[in-house]
Amino acid sequence: MACGGGLSGWIRPPIPATVNHAVDHVFGRKTRRRAKPSGRVVARRAWRGCYNPEMSETPLNATVVQRDDLNDYLTIVRVRPDSGELPAFEPGQFVTLGLVRDPEAAAPPAEPGKPARVRMIKRPYSIASAPTGVDYLEFLIILVERGRLTTRLWDVAAGGRVWLDHRILGDFTLDRAEPDRDLVMISTGTGIAPFVSMLRHYRGQGRWRRFVIINGVREVSDLAYRDELEAITREDPSVVYIPTVSRCTEGLPWEGIKGRATAALEPVVYRDLVGANLEPENCHVFLCGNPQMITDVETTLAARGFVTQTKSTAGNLHYERYW
Repeated sequence: MACGGGLSGWIRPPIPATVNHAVDHVFGRKTRRRAKPSGRVVARRAWRGCYNPEMSETPLNATVVQRDDLNDYLTIVRVRPDSGELPAFEPGQFVTLGLVRDPEAAAPPAEPGKPARVRMIKRPYSIASAPTGVDYLEFLIILVERGRLTTRLWDVAAGGRVWLDHRILGDFTLDRAEPDRDLVMISTGTGIAPFVSMLRHYRGQGRWRRFVIINGVREVSDLAYRDELEAITREDPSVVYIPTVSRCTEGLPWEGIKGRATAALEPVVYRDLVGANLEPENCHVFLCGNPQMITDVETTLAARGFVTQTKSTAGNLHYERYW
């Protein structure tokens, strides 16, 4: 079949500045009003914290140690804190990155006896790296046209400086999924990042029966981690990687599924690709990315007997919205 791409909010076409990679996902338009039923909207101060009275005039505390641009609007960035010590975290969580809002502007006056306050632009991002075995945090970042942070972050090359929060937050983890189930991870675009962290960390530990990772994108070049995931599937029969591509404007070859991520959930298609049925008795489904994809999949799977996890209700369908 032929080709295409996924997360709404790529630099083509223009998108609102409020949409900003992996966790304008958690801190999107509804963050200030109320938490979503899944309880994953947390740490509101990180969103509002353009002023931080505890910071010095040079708050940048981490270095970009590696950057791998996948195309003109998608990059993998690795960041190492100056302390050399990574905060402990669970795969699926996020952390806030930031830059000084206007390096040339004078800092607001400090209160007597306190450091000068610095205006910051901050956004939270899902972590793609594993919690152990590396000395950096890895992020999959998309350039957002008119985005206040990513347009600035895009100019930060390897060796550049950023601010990295010491707090890692979020509850989009595997804590509520039994270890003897199929884990079906459905994402659009950069929503694949938390699932890559989970796979890197838990692989080989008997944490699942199958780990099915479905990633829907627009263009072939948007398939971040494709080589790594295809290599893992050749070595580990418990891991199934299903990329879907909805366009083919780059001229790159594509013989996989053409369409959105939801195309892989058609019962016959899923069974042929995975070797098992998508059933609520045996599966936990995790959704991350485009809100419309989440709504569509939630509706489809509810009809098949899946129940959405909330703070008060145990379920086998879990999600993380990206705006």
